[in-house]
Parts: sequence; structure tokens; C-alpha cells
Amino acid sequence: MPLPAADLARLLRNRPELAAVPSAEALERLLAAPELAVPALLALDADCHLVSQALQLLGGEASRAALAELLHDPGDRLGETIETLAAWGLVTLDASGDGGTVRSPHPQGLWANPFGLGRPLRELTAEDLKSLVKGLGGRPKGRKSEVLAQAAEIVRDGRAVRERAAALPREAAALLESMADGQPVFQHAVWYGSADVDHPVTRLAEAGFVVRDGWEYELPMEVALALRGDGWKPELTGQPDVPSVELAVQSDGHSDGHSDGLAAALAAVDQVEALIELTGTQPIAELKAGGVGARELKRVARALDVPEQAVVLWLDLAFGTDLIASEAGERLAGTTLADEWLGLDPASRWQALVESWLAMPQAATFRVTGCCDEHMTPQAPPYQFESGAGEIRRAALRVLQTLPPGRGSSPEGLLPAVGWRTRAVKEFAPAATEFAAAALREGELLGMVQQGALTDLGRAHLDGDGVAGRFPTPTHTVTLQNDLTAIVSGVPAPQLTAFLNGCADLESRDRASVWRFSHKSVRRALDAGTTADALLEELARVAAKAVPQPLRYLVTDVARRHGAVRVTSAACVVTAEDPALIAELCGTRALRKLALRAIAPTVALSALPPDETLQLLRQGGHAPVAVAPDGTIKAEPPQRRRLPVEPDPAWDATAILQGGEPGTPAEALSVASVTGEPIVIVWQRREHYMEDIELTRGTVSGYCHDCGTEHTFQRGRIKEAHLP
Repeated sequence: MPLPAADLARLLRNRPELAAVPSAEALERLLAAPELAVPALLALDADCHLVSQALQLLGGEASRAALAELLHDPGDRLGETIETLAAWGLVTLDASGDGGTVRSPHPQGLWANPFGLGRPLRELTAEDLKSLVKGLGGRPKGRKSEVLAQAAEIVRDGRAVRERAAALPREAAALLESMADGQPVFQHAVWYGSADVDHPVTRLAEAGFVVRDGWEYELPMEVALALRGDGWKPELTGQPDVPSVELAVQSDGHSDGHSDGLAAALAAVDQVEALIELTGTQPIAELKAGGVGARELKRVARALDVPEQAVVLWLDLAFGTDLIASEAGERLAGTTLADEWLGLDPASRWQALVESWLAMPQAATFRVTGCCDEHMTPQAPPYQFESGAGEIRRAALRVLQTLPPGRGSSPEGLLPAVGWRTRAVKEFAPAATEFAAAALREGELLGMVQQGALTDLGRAHLDGDGVAGRFPTPTHTVTLQNDLTAIVSGVPAPQLTAFLNGCADLESRDRASVWRFSHKSVRRALDAGTTADALLEELARVAAKAVPQPLRYLVTDVARRHGAVRVTSAACVVTAEDPALIAELCGTRALRKLALRAIAPTVALSALPPDETLQLLRQGGHAPVAVAPDGTIKAEPPQRRRLPVEPDPAWDATAILQGGEPGTPAEALSVASVTGEPIVIVWQRREHYMEDIELTRGTVSGYCHDCGTEHTFQRGRIKEAHLP
């Protein structure tokens, strides 16, 4: 039965990897795929794991009452946990509205040994049951059903089973305790002709506690439960308590560092913008092995006037948001999406960065895999790699959400609660504490965290509340000063920022942004094609008051000199209205590389092309302009490197609900892109067996085994595709 639109939207927010699925039928099939469900389940907390195991133990379908009977729930967490599993598509609730029956989409379950228990007695063979009954002191007789009843009756007396276990030899008893505590299967190789009657597991088999299947010895579920003691139940514990402290408060009643997070958020947006502008004019060099090296990081840090750790975070976020990309593996440059991002309001830009940070698998400020001591070597930014840092970051933020506003904790204080929320703490133990510390450190740079506590802005974003209203309204006016500075209070609008960047130089940005006009900056605006009148008119339009007289003088003075020297194509020709100026240029030693030669009182020839001639003349203090072949002045807009990037298509819950025809090529392509399964694509009457396909707005890319190379096909021209 299709999910309601609200439930589907919630599911896709939790599991965005399913967003490419084109129909409700395909989505239902993928929700039943264990290989997709296991990673989603492991991303949830320990209580979700317990309920999932309990449901599997009860056959994959159970009432809430049956689950409550099986589990110990002192904190009344069962209902909330079931709702969480349903929100992630890991269970379904009955259609009656009260959710009385809970079902798993995975009949075989997702756990090899729920609660660390082996197979139940009913799944054992008749011979295994007879061996168990005999070893535990009974006399097996009859068919399997009768022997099964005998075995169940014997292990029902837990005290007697524990007494027999206590009488075992010390090593055998220790092994049995280990198997009963959560490792029900023990592998022990016995070669033909060898005798190993004294091995502890052999003793356990003879005593009827375990059954043998080849090299594996298994402790049945009912025997383990008898050994664990009467009344044993898995317990829903909830999140462990987190030690927390109150944020430092100043005399004005505000937390130190402005706990609203706004100042840091705006600074983050500004610094990423500065990084993009830097890559537009000076691409960031990459190492031959990939990534940005230490020397280049220092250069970028000096250019942006920020610490190197911040540079690494901004590189990772900009790369993850497709604001920058690698050009031939040699340099990082801005992309076409960067221009779209720069045109957004500050709140939208900040949210895009935060979403990139939340999804990032690595820790930007502690870039190690962290799974073992051998994988603690830092990797160069900005490329992503798998580690437990992303899971620990997301879990740490969820823990901070549970703390009262204004209270924070340390990485060490958070770790037990984070470990309850994600298994990554155990799996990446060597780096777990540092990963938690990186989450707090990077959160501070983004304005999400302050002093180990969520800021107002961070809490609002994680709670799903709108944050646009928390950002100041963009300012569209500027205060022009007599000292040739321009001051914008608050956050300048993107259009105002672009205009001021084109005719002035940014000096500082804090609660107010300051630009300064100079001969060089005004000439830059005139070089881009504007005129003095147009520039003064635009300044008057955005100015809060009249344009100061010194600024008018500056613009008119630069405009008067602008174009006094003109460069046109030949190889090339330099012209000027003043013959004395041509004579001066030809005699200037600083311009000797141009090898200027006067051929007329107002005309000289240069040995270098127009671009280089313009550059050297400007370096010599002149203000030349380029002339087009038709004799008009050629505008020189700022040159920014932009790599073409297509945005990922946005998912639409309504489209999935309406769906498409099952079995169509579009559905097969979407399923393959989500599951990673191979797919056969027919292109120009030839079959291509492809794997690892990726879908963009108009193409399909992947590795073709038939051709031994990567292919990119146009989606609209694929008429046949199917899963093998």
C-alpha cells in the first residue's frame, strides 16, 4: 500500500538515497532489500536495534503488546522507537490507525543472531535434538516433534541447566559463558583422523549444550536463555546521561561568543564566498597524488586571512556542495553552481553549507579514516572518503539536541551517548574522541555550536524550524564616506555586494562591511565596460545619502585619464591623442619589453600582444583601454574560471506517489543507481553491461564491462534498459 505523501517525504528526508526511485512500486521493493536496510538500521540508536531484533525473534510480525512482553522498558520508550523505525522504512504499522501490529519488510530479518542468540530448537535437526536431550540427562525417544518437546521441557528448568553448566571443567564453562553472552557460534576445525576430545567445545557438545554442524558449534537460543537466568529481558535504556555545564554568561545576560551563532554563520558564508572568488582568479593547485598540499593551504590561508583548519573545512564544504571542482586533477576552480549560490540570500547559502557538512563522511579538521592505528594518517582535502566521522558528527548533534538550551558538554562527555546512538564509536574507536571533537570544532566555525552547546541557529536548523527569519534582512543601501570608504551595516544584499566588489576593494566584514574606492578599483569598473556617468548614477541609487564630492572627483579623474592610451590589435598598435604621451611611452625603460616604436606622432607599435601590452602599461601606472576592431572601446569584464556543473535533480514525493510504469527503462536505471546493481543498457543496438551507474539531469554514466571503459549516455535516448 503506498505511503501517504507526508510519510513519504519524511522517509526520503531520512534516506535520501531512495529519492531517485521513480515509482511507489519500486520504492516498496527497495524498502524490502536487506542490503539497503542494514546501513540505515545501523545509523540508528541502540534501542532501535533492540526492537528490530525483538521483531525478528517474534517472526517478523508482532503486536505492540508482544514486543512489550519481550522487552524491559522502564522508560516507556517502545512507542517512540517503533515510530523512529517506521520513519526510516524499517517497519510498517497496520492500517487501522492505532499501529497495533508492527511488521518488518524483511521476512528473514536483518540480524544474524538476534540478541546474540543462536537458532531456536525448532530449527535443529532430529539428530541434533537427540544429542542435546541425551547430553542434558534425558532419554530421547519418538519422532522429531516428541524429541523437540523433550528438549523444550529440559531447558525450561533454567536452574537445572545452570547447575549442569557449573559442573563443567573450567575452560569449557568459560567458553559456554562467552557463547551465552552473545557469541552463540564457535568455529573449531577438526581434521579427518584427528582426535580432539579434550577441547572445551567438544566437552560442551558431549554435555548437550551445543550442537555441531561441520566446523561450527552453536548454542541454541533456549539453552542460552536458560543460562542467562530467569527473567532476563533486553532493556530499552534510552540515551545515557550527558554531563553538561552552563555556558559562560556575560554581564549583559548574553552567552559569551553570542550563542545565537549568527556572527559565526555569516563569517562562514563570507569566507566560503572569498574562497570561491579566489579560485575564480587564482585556481588552487593540487598535488600529483590528489588534493591540496600543505604549502598551498598556507597560501590560501594567508589570502583569506583565516586559520588553516578553517581553510580545510571551507574546501571540503565547497567541494561537497559543487561550488568548486577539480580541473583535470591539477587545480581547483569555481563552478557554474557557485554563481547560483552567490546569488542566494545569506540564510540559503548558510543552509547549503550546513547540509553539505552534515552529509560529509569525513571530518574536515581530522581527515583520517580512523578505523585502526594503521589508518590514522591525514589525507589531503577536499576529496571525500569513508570514515566514521560523519556518523559520529550526526550522532553528536542529536545528543546536543537533547541538552537544555544554553548547556554544553565536552567530546569526552558526549562520547557514551554518541556511542549509544551509533556503532561507529566502537568501529572507529582509535579516532572516535577526535571525531567528536572535530564535530564541535567545525560546528563552531559554522555557527552551529558554541562552547560545546548548540546555538539558537543550530538548534533551529536541526529541529526543522525556519532559519531565514533569524538572519538579518539584507541591506540594499550603502553609506558613502568622504574618506572614499563605503560602509554597509548588517548583511549586504548579493546584488549590492557584486556592485561594490566591481568598483571598490573589500577591507573588512563583520557586523558592518567596509569597501574602499581607489584609482585602481574605479579603473577596474571602467575596464569592465561602465562609464563614469553610469557609475555615479548607480552609486547615487544605492547610497543612503548623497555621493560625497571626493568620490565624484575620484571617478571623474580616473575617467578623464581612462583611455588616454589605447591598445588595438596588430601585434599590437598603441595610440594616444597626445604626441607627448607616445614619446614618453617609447622612452620609458620600464616598458622596454614592449619594444614600442613610434610610427606617427600619436601611434606606436608594440612587440607584444594586446593583453600583455595592457598589463605592462597598467603596471607602469597608466590607464590604457583595449579597442575593438571597429574602433570602439572593448569592455573587459572580470575573468573568472567557472567549471560547468549540473545540479542533482531534486526529488519530488508527489512524482514518486504518482509513479511510472513498473519495468520501464527509467525505473530500472533509478533502481540500479540506488542499489548499485549491474544493469544492461541498449545503446545504438548494442548491449552494455554496466555497473556503478550515476544519474544526472540528462545523462547516465558508469563502467561498461563489455567495452572495458566508462560510458556516458543521454538518458532521453535510452529506449531499453533492464536489470540482468
